[in-house]
Amino acid sequence: MAKEHYVIVLCLCVYSSLQLIPLPDYIHPCSELSDECFTKATLDAIPGIVKGIPEAGIPSLDPLYLDRNVSIDLPGNLKMTFHNAKLVGLSSCVPDKVSSNRDTRKFIFDMHCNFTVRGVYGIKGRLLLFNLDTEGAAKIKIWNQHIHLEVVERVVLNDKGEGHYKINSYKYKADYGTDLKLNLTNLIKGNPEISARILQVLNSDSQAFAKEFGGPILDYAIDYAMNVTQRFFDAYTYDQISHVPLTEEFFEKA
Repeated sequence: MAKEHYVIVLCLCVYSSLQLIPLPDYIHPCSELSDECFTKATLDAIPGIVKGIPEAGIPSLDPLYLDRNVSIDLPGNLKMTFHNAKLVGLSSCVPDKVSSNRDTRKFIFDMHCNFTVRGVYGIKGRLLLFNLDTEGAAKIKIWNQHIHLEVVERVVLNDKGEGHYKINSYKYKADYGTDLKLNLTNLIKGNPEISARILQVLNSDSQAFAKEFGGPILDYAIDYAMNVTQRFFDAYTYDQISHVPLTEEFFEKA
């Protein structure tokens, strides 16, 4: 009977392991708590994860379509709205340093990215000698945007005894890039020279514009990316994505 019981347990364990979604080959689990390993593993994983993992229910992140409108106030009593937007560039993000602190259960990501945002704009107000009340196509390019992201996590055991990462909280700060270029069509109909002059004024303080405009968009992108990251953690067990042993004190029951 003992032998039969052992065979049944073994079969159940094998069956359970067969139900796990295979880990993509571009995910390289770390076996040590080193910045070098975490940074390299993140660098290897970003292009594949950003494309999406259908079998794990993870959608593509590039381009990222925004389901919210953005309104910003610009100098000179100008008000600009932005809708039907998409963000391209998450696949361009390069981790400069990724570290993990077991005591605080925190991952820290420092990275830089190049982003392009396209959508439909509307603008009202007075700039220079012109009263503006128009709309058209908008394209914003942001180069070398640095992002510092801190993620607090825990490992939870499900009813199968499998450990999964859970995101407790996250926060970020960004410097909004080293350069920004704004292009707007249809500013002044039939007068490309004046339109170019207005664009020059709008582009003259790129950091201020990037902060006002890029803040809400980056908030959305970070929130969405963290939601997708949690889906990734739900799909794969701790033992699949990390080869660093955990003591019992780090596990929590769901």
